[in-house]
Parts: sequence; C-alpha cells; structure tokens
Amino acid sequence: MVPEFEVEISRHYELVELRTELTAEDVASGFVEHHDYQCLGLPSWQEAAACLAEEAEILERAARSSAPDGIEEILDALHEEDGVGFAELMSVFHWNDIGVAGASLALSAARTATFYSCSSGLDHRHHAKYPMVGLVPDAERATLIAELAERTGCGIGQQWGRWYLYARSVTAFHALGQSILEHRQAFDALPQPTWVEGLEEELERVNDC
Repeated sequence: MVPEFEVEISRHYELVELRTELTAEDVASGFVEHHDYQCLGLPSWQEAAACLAEEAEILERAARSSAPDGIEEILDALHEEDGVGFAELMSVFHWNDIGVAGASLALSAARTATFYSCSSGLDHRHHAKYPMVGLVPDAERATLIAELAERTGCGIGQQWGRWYLYARSVTAFHALGQSILEHRQAFDALPQPTWVEGLEEELERVNDC
C-alpha cells in the first residue's frame, strides 16, 4: 500500500508576499536553509513526463502491495538485487523521493524555483511528517498551481515568501505533477522568471567549485 498521513489540508497564501528578487545565482547555489539543497535546473517537459511515467508504475505496484509502505519495499528489494539498476532508476528521479519527484520536476519544468522535497514515510529515513515540496513561484504561476493543487487535494502553506505544498499521500502529489504536465502550454505562455536567464551557467560554476 501507499502510506497516508494525518494532516489537515488547507490553502493559505498571499501572492503579493511571494519572493520576487531571486537571481540565477540564488537558485543555483541555494537560497534557503534546508539541508541537501540541490537545484533541479531547467528540465524539459519530456524529462518531467519520463519521471512521472516511472513514478506511476512504482506507485501502482506499491498500491497492490500488502506492505505498510509498498514504495520502500519495492526500492529496498531493487537495491538489494540490482544496485546498478537501482542507481539508474533513481537518476530518473534526480535522486529525489519517489512520489514527490515527479511533481518537483514538473514544477521545475513549469519554471518555479523548487528547493525541497520529501515523501515522508513510516521509518526514520525521512524528515517531513507528511509529503511536502517547497518552491518559489511567481504570482502568475502560483495562481495556476493553486488551482491545480485544489483539484488534486494538495495543500499550500506560505512562509517567508515561499510555498510549501503538502498532501496526505504521495498519490496526490503524483496527480498534481500529472496535472501540471497536462497544463504545460499554459505555463509556457507565461513570461520566464528573471532567474532563468544565466541559470545554466551558474550551475556549471557551482558544479566546478
């Protein structure tokens, strides 16, 4: 099965208080205190679609499992049986947690600045109490995301000008990622955030350090 967590879903945010001063350097090197920050760069919609397709397959298998956390059962078995195959699979998810990786990549393809993701879990390997993704969208993208979050049962919290999306289960996050992908033309029609220009160069600089 896919775990569900106790959390009240609500959506509280102020578009006028979203951060608007982010630069390419900020996004590349980290602009929050969350540990293990890693910029997802500027992924294509094709990359997001591939990630979501792999994620869907694993979530379907996990839902059929009798284990309390079918996702962890699948990953633990693969890691034990085929370390190379496990690494290849996780590279599709950019080594983010399955269940929130697809939404994170879709949000990055939609040109929001993602900075955190955690699927939560029944063990002590995760630090979030329930599935969560952190991002900074501009106001226009935020309006679209808020509508899709409501449709898919995801909540929105806002703190220090940044958003924390959350849900009772990663299945809701996967649905959100799929919905963002389906509405990619609407996101592509919006002006690019200012931090997009120069981000690839900044990422090269960070990686060379």
